[in-house]
Amino acid sequence: MKRTLYFLILLLTLASSALAQHGTAENGYYPPGYNGDTWTGAILSANEQTSEITLSYTKGGKSQTFVGVPEEGYMVHEHNGHTRPLKMSDIPVGRTVKVWYTPATKKVDGKKVTVNIIFLIDAVANAKAGRSDFKAFR
Repeated sequence: MKRTLYFLILLLTLASSALAQHGTAENGYYPPGYNGDTWTGAILSANEQTSEITLSYTKGGKSQTFVGVPEEGYMVHEHNGHTRPLKMSDIPVGRTVKVWYTPATKKVDGKKVTVNIIFLIDAVANAKAGRSDFKAFR
């Protein structure tokens, strides 16, 4: 009986990690308008000129990519206790991270495009002070 239980727990753990690239946020305090979107993957690049962060998730020879930009005013804590604006050099390229984001529509060259606005990166937490609302997700 115990072996069966351990085997089922192992299977559930592996199954949940296999679908890790797009997910739903845990219950907690989030900005108004947040719908619970998260994305997990290895950071491919952090472009200083465009502020774009590209993540990739590969499984079974198939890859998916995610591109997002940190929200305006994204702040990070330094080890000395001060806060400062996020620099792209703070982003750990090659590391697997989880980001919390909100899709937004913007006009670029007269065309509407969807931009993923990242408000939290688990490897570089956002220290920006601001109002957050409690959200409960399923």
